[in-house]
Amino acid sequence: MTEFKKHIETNKKAWNKRTPVHIKSNFYNNDEFMKEKNSLKLIELNAIGNVTEKSLLHLQCHFGQDSISLARMGAKVTAVDFSDVAIKEAKKLAKKINTRVEFIESDVLDLKLKKEFDIVFSSYGVIGWLPDLDMWAKTISDHLKKGGLFLLTEFHPFLELIKGNGYDYFYDSNPDIEIKNGTYTDGGSELVTKTCWWNHSLTNIFSALESNGLKLTHFEEFDYSPFLLDGMIKKEKGKYVLDKRKENSTPYVFNLKATKK
Repeated sequence: MTEFKKHIETNKKAWNKRTPVHIKSNFYNNDEFMKEKNSLKLIELNAIGNVTEKSLLHLQCHFGQDSISLARMGAKVTAVDFSDVAIKEAKKLAKKINTRVEFIESDVLDLKLKKEFDIVFSSYGVIGWLPDLDMWAKTISDHLKKGGLFLLTEFHPFLELIKGNGYDYFYDSNPDIEIKNGTYTDGGSELVTKTCWWNHSLTNIFSALESNGLKLTHFEEFDYSPFLLDGMIKKEKGKYVLDKRKENSTPYVFNLKATKK
């Protein structure tokens, strides 16, 4: 893990720079969110089910919209992110709208809360920031109650493969290092960030979870993205696809459920 620390610190700096832009963006639409809007998409909402009175650990929570949404749905939420700027903003947001969430600044791979939860949840663009899936899966296993639910809703790796940008599907311990102008939301054109990204195959995700005592119970793929990303067009309300792709030809997102044996 020591060899990855400098890369993780690089990513933390990038997310600390991005967060103030994201909070003001139309992409996250914070003004609407504060008016009782639920930021979760139907893909993960349908998968997670009733969370009322359940203890829930949200990993890689960014500035907390999904964490707060889950708390509004009745869950007892603890949420974690490695960006100190994001966690400070998440605490401010939760206080402003009077919603109780315990926000913790921590790298997921170093997390040791000495507490188990009914549900562990993570979603959208999270896996690639993790250099070691075995440590990630151990974190999940250590914090999930026996028989509890782990839900990962994530962008499908096939999406990167078809972009033709040199993406290597199979894991390499050396990250893809990118210096990028702007961010994935609107605004922030003046931003310049350096990021480190690790590619992980579905096999690597499955095997990491299984080897840490988690049994896969459900895997589902979706032929659309719930977010309008670069190069996408609107298919119908809340569903976006890459322009010029054949109907139903591309998996964009997947749901993975696992339980602790």
